[in-house]
Amino acid sequence: MFGKVKRLRERGARLPDRDIIKAPFVEGEVTVAGLGPVLVAQVRDPNSQVGTGLLPQLYEARLISMHGGKMLFKGEERPQGDIGPAYVQEWAVVVEPRGVKF
Repeated sequence: MFGKVKRLRERGARLPDRDIIKAPFVEGEVTVAGLGPVLVAQVRDPNSQVGTGLLPQLYEARLISMHGGKMLFKGEERPQGDIGPAYVQEWAVVVEPRGVKF
């Protein structure tokens, strides 16, 4: 699904509402898939043939709430190469219909 995503935490700490409101959305293809026993959410550039990640992956991703075209995912963000601690992260996602044909 194509969506606009905002990260709601920085190094595990919830960002103030004013910072979340001011932050730009990251737009891309949002997917949730199993990686072995772990669900991983990712946002990729829909125009990239190699599926370039636009945000760090969200491991142990859980859908916390959904209302209309809005969703809240929660999971953990791991540093590049799994060096260092993982942090709790939340994504606010707004789904945008693109080229849907019935």
